[in-house]
Amino acid sequence: MYEEDFLSVERYRDRFSELCEQIQRLSMKETETKEFSEKRKFKLPKIELKKFTGDAKEYLSFWNQVIKIHEDTSIPNEDNMQYLLQAVVPKTKAARVVESFPATAEDYPKAIAQLKERFGRDDLLVQIYVRDLLSMVMKNAASGRTKTDLPALYDELEAKIRAPESLGRTQERYSDFLSPLVES
Repeated sequence: MYEEDFLSVERYRDRFSELCEQIQRLSMKETETKEFSEKRKFKLPKIELKKFTGDAKEYLSFWNQVIKIHEDTSIPNEDNMQYLLQAVVPKTKAARVVESFPATAEDYPKAIAQLKERFGRDDLLVQIYVRDLLSMVMKNAASGRTKTDLPALYDELEAKIRAPESLGRTQERYSDFLSPLVES
C-alpha cells in the first residue's frame, strides 16, 4: 500500500513539474510577443527583391539582398534556387547564367558561384567603378565646366568614390591617383 501511494505521489509530482514548465514557456512566449509588439507600433512595407540584369554596377546591391536568403539555413536550396530565379530579369545576362543550371538543390550553390565569378569579382568591380569615375571626369573636362552644378557634381563624385569603398578599397589607398584625377 505504501508503495502505491509513493508511486502516485511521484506521478503527481512529475505531472505538476511538466505543467509548471508549460506555464513558464507559455508566459515567456507571451512576454516576448508583447515586447515585440510594444517595440514596433507600425507595419513595415514588404521588401521586394531587386531584380538583377547582369549590370556589374548593380551587383553589390543585388547581392546584399540575396545573401540574406542565401545564408538562411532554414530555407532549403530548392527554394533558394526559386528565389534566385525570381531575382533576375528574364532574358538578361544574369538570367542566362542562372537558367543555365537546372532548378535543383544541388545546382543552387553552382549557380551562386557562377554569378559571383561572372559579376561579383572585386577586381572587375573596382575597374568598372574607376572607369566610371574617369568617364565622369572626362565628361566634366570636355564640357569646359560651363554651367556646372557643383552640388550635383559633388554628390555624383562621392557616390562613385563610395562604390570601391564598399569593396574594401579605401580612399587612402587610391588617393595618389584619385586626387589629381578629380582635381582636373
